[in-house]
Amino acid sequence: MFFRPTFIAIFLLISSSALAQTVPKQVLDVAATLIPGTPPDEVKATPVSGLYQVAFGTQIVYLFEDGKHLLSGDLIDLDASVNLSEDARKSGRKAVIDGLDEAGMVVFSPSQPRSHITVFTDTECGYCVRLHREMDQLLAGGVEVRYLGYPRAGVQSPSFDTLVSVWCAEDPQQAMTDAKSGKTIESRSCDTDIGRHMEAAQLVGVRGTPTIVLQDGKTIPGYVPAGELIGLANAAAAAIN
Repeated sequence: MFFRPTFIAIFLLISSSALAQTVPKQVLDVAATLIPGTPPDEVKATPVSGLYQVAFGTQIVYLFEDGKHLLSGDLIDLDASVNLSEDARKSGRKAVIDGLDEAGMVVFSPSQPRSHITVFTDTECGYCVRLHREMDQLLAGGVEVRYLGYPRAGVQSPSFDTLVSVWCAEDPQQAMTDAKSGKTIESRSCDTDIGRHMEAAQLVGVRGTPTIVLQDGKTIPGYVPAGELIGLANAAAAAIN
């Protein structure tokens, strides 16, 4: 059985050997048993001979060719200065976000969108409020902002009730702005996707708000000024197109 590590081991990639073309059967067999009842999303060779990457969503581990040894940590290509493990995690995060229905988000769209960011937000989070105050700058820079509900205090909290009221408002965008401006909004109740957003937050690894996910799956844990965020968002969108 595979247990999530509580530490990060850094594996430095010194070799630039070519990728092996076949994953050994013993590696596939062991990978299938790491999380009982959950097959890996992908098992593939790495640039290190005899080392194979196993992906469970955003969780990445490495198995050696003998199927007896497992490495948990980041695989780094020193020559290219690339964190190969983070690239794999980005793909997992992107898949999680792409699997959500945009109709269940509160979206602020520019007239000429160049990119979008997906933001786990809470109306009672100071840095979420600060980011929202820069909405006009983000929209002017071509960045669409897609909000997901993430009440930090949980579902049995006033912040959860406020988020539900925002999502259920006749004008969710205005209700979001009002709530983040400290105004009292009308209490409402309806079916929302906030529960799915909270599940996605666990998969993505959200630890606080705001957590910003770029189009390529990169996460930004915390507030970033609009001027900087515009560049990051547009660059991420261009990289996947």
